[in-house]
Formats: sequence, C-alpha cells, structure tokens
Amino acid sequence: MRTMNSTDQEIIEKMQSNPNVGMKLLMDVYQERLYWHIRRLVVSHDDAQDLLQETFLKVYRSFSSFKGNSSLFSWLYRVATNVTLSSLRVQKLESCPLDGVRGVESDRYFEFGDEETVALQKAIHSLPPKQQAVFNMRYYDEMKYADMSRILNTSEGALKASYHIAMKKITAYVQMHEQ
Repeated sequence: MRTMNSTDQEIIEKMQSNPNVGMKLLMDVYQERLYWHIRRLVVSHDDAQDLLQETFLKVYRSFSSFKGNSSLFSWLYRVATNVTLSSLRVQKLESCPLDGVRGVESDRYFEFGDEETVALQKAIHSLPPKQQAVFNMRYYDEMKYADMSRILNTSEGALKASYHIAMKKITAYVQMHEQ
C-alpha cells in the first residue's frame, strides 16, 4: 500500500464516517485538477463540467471500492479517465473536439496567446482518445509512467510507446499544417 498524505487520509476517514463532508473535502482538494484532466480530453467546458459531475457521483457511490492499493489521486484520475473515455466512445464526442478546438481561441476558459498553442491543441485532438489521455497526463500533468500505469491499467512499456507515437503524430500534424 502506498503512503497516503495527511489530506488524503483525512478525506478517506471523512468519507467513511460522514460521506457528505468527506465528498466536499475531496472536491475541494481535487476538483480543479480533475476538471482540467477531463477538459483537455473533451475541449468543451460544458462537457467537462458534466463529466466532472458524473465522475464525482461515481466516486461518491463507489468509494467503498477504494482499497488504498494506489494513491487516492491515482484512483480519482482512473475514475475520471474511465468516465471520460467511456463518454467519448458512447457519444462519439471524438468527432467533435477538432470543431471545438477551432473556436477555442475565443474560449474564456482557455488562454491561448499564440497560434502554436492552438496548433498543438488541434494536433492533440487528432489523436485517438486514449492516446490523448496518455499524452496529456505525461505532457501537461508531468505524471510518472508508473502512476499512469495504475490509472489506465496499462503497462509502463505500452504507455511509453503510446506517448512516443503521440509525439511523432503531433509533430507530423503541426509540421503538415505549418505549410
């Protein structure tokens, strides 16, 4: 079992003794990080908010299944990632992100100051959803492959390969669209 930080331990204890108070504490600590993890995958603020709410409902309902075999952070990211990827598969949102990215320059939630950043977002959203998740976790969250492995239930080697392939695709996409 991984060592829990004091905040995570407090959240776990509150979730067990008073789930409503525990959930409020959990949301206070993790809401922003989970929101941006989801948001990078779906682009739309409204979709990200809906999926974040769905994530927290799932966490609330299934908290008893958290056994402490991973950090609370890893477990929450796993839930958020699974909820988001399932939504992308079911609702076929993967066909929408590029359209969403085209208008993201004027999105008040994203601060894109240059064309390169917008091009990067378009390139990321040209990837399959799971590859986007791998890229975002590594590139933006600077997550270790071991943590990503626990979240995505995939081997570290496969994640390294996926990230490498994503980098090549992104580079090719950006170079192709610079011309």
